[in-house]
Amino acid sequence: MKKIRVISKLEIKNSFLIKGLQYEGLKKIGNPVDYSFKYFKNGADQINIIDIVSSLYSRENLYDVVNKITNNIFIPVCVGGGIKKIDHIKKLLKAGADRIILNSSVLRNKEFLDEVGNIFGFQFFSVSIEAKNINNQYYCMMDHGRENSNIKVQEWVEYLSKKQVGEIIINSIDNDGMECGYDFDLISLVKNKTNCPLVVSGGAGSFNDFYLAIKNYNVDAVCASSIFHFDRLKIRDVKEYLKNKDIRVVG
Repeated sequence: MKKIRVISKLEIKNSFLIKGLQYEGLKKIGNPVDYSFKYFKNGADQINIIDIVSSLYSRENLYDVVNKITNNIFIPVCVGGGIKKIDHIKKLLKAGADRIILNSSVLRNKEFLDEVGNIFGFQFFSVSIEAKNINNQYYCMMDHGRENSNIKVQEWVEYLSKKQVGEIIINSIDNDGMECGYDFDLISLVKNKTNCPLVVSGGAGSFNDFYLAIKNYNVDAVCASSIFHFDRLKIRDVKEYLKNKDIRVVG
């Protein structure tokens, strides 16, 4: 039986850790380096870092932030946001990133997905899906939820599955920051379309939310941000709760 990972997601804008509701109303939370270290000490299995702006200024800051984070922690650090060139990936790896996360660039250009896969291997990277329910259909959004790709989530998941990408991260924009629970309709839709490892994110607000995602949908990892940022739950306590529910977790 596989072991479940508990992941902390950090969204970064110009070197600051930020958080909003449903990808809007973003507020500064603090220093991402400090928060990453806190989550590492508290038992996180992985840190996912997303740069929500892709300007050149932000990108140079991102390399510096990643370098500082990876100098202090010893768990996988996965980084995404505005990755459009192989050179971006090489610089992130040089800064200490273990893996990369792709989204908007491969929605706009499938050839870039193949280019990255042919150089580094398709198992090397994760693809993040920013899913939004529009007229009872889930669509893949781009640029931190600002633009609709007009690609339906289930179609994109099927495509990624054929490529056997290393991991699919499914983010619910509608539930993001709401602490109302994961979007289980979305998870069910995605899980039935892929054999790739699946990470779920967006909406976790209680111990039971993590448990239900794992128990009922057989996901490979659970990810959260708000409840950890604001100390409503601690990662170590989430793991202990899952262990008590007979869920095998890493660590």
